[in-house]
Amino acid sequence: MNTALAQLRAKTDRELAVLIRRETQRAMWLAARGRYIEAARTSERAKAWLAVTNLSAPERARLERLLDVPSVACA
Repeated sequence: MNTALAQLRAKTDRELAVLIRRETQRAMWLAARGRYIEAARTSERAKAWLAVTNLSAPERARLERLLDVPSVACA
């Protein structure tokens, strides 16, 4: 049972990582088009999801760097 739960959690974390990357790309797209409020909301949502994931340190650092891109961070 614990193995199944751990596998499910790992899968959920991987799917969240994909979702975070997509939301970050969306935030950059929105910011580039001057839609700063929407970009800020999207970026904050991605940051909230990152906070609850249990990713490896390199993957977490990579996603944090994406979220710190000026067009996303300043949105």
